[in-house]
Parts: sequence; structure tokens; C-alpha cells
Amino acid sequence: MVRSAPLSIVQGQIAATTGAFGDVRFSRRTGGGGLFVNPLMATYFTVDLDKLAARCLCLDRIENTIGRRQLITRIQAFRHELLNARVPRVFPH
Repeated sequence: MVRSAPLSIVQGQIAATTGAFGDVRFSRRTGGGGLFVNPLMATYFTVDLDKLAARCLCLDRIENTIGRRQLITRIQAFRHELLNARVPRVFPH
């Protein structure tokens, strides 16, 4: 089966749902740039937001936040209450 090249950068990102990630080139237009395809891209396109929110353990703490700083502070406070919370790591993006 011969696949044609995606016509746009957005189509290339959607093609990431096939499992490609990292410094992936989908067309000449993306050559030479710093394109990074997030390995979670497929999740972004297929997630059911209502179901995801229903599983959020700190939703009641963040639903009335105003601004990014307040949101971050409340999430950090929630994480400090958890036992065995994962240590945050920098994502290469």
C-alpha cells in the first residue's frame, strides 16, 4: 500500500495517531524546524473530556481557579497530600 504524503503540518500531526513521535518529518514544509510530535498526540485527538474530568481527583479544588498560577498552586498542594506521588520530570517539548 502506498501512502501519500500529508498535505499540511496539521495533517502530519493527526498522522501521529499512527504511533510516530519525536522529531518526525511529515513533509518538506516541516524540514529544518524544531517539530516535536508528542507521543500523547493520539490521546489528544481521542480523549472523552467528560469521562476524563470525572476521574480527576482534584477537580473540586481547581474548578473555581482564576489564572494559571492559582491552578498550579492548587494542583501542587493536592500532589503534596498524595502518598507515592511521581516526581515531575521535564518533557522535551
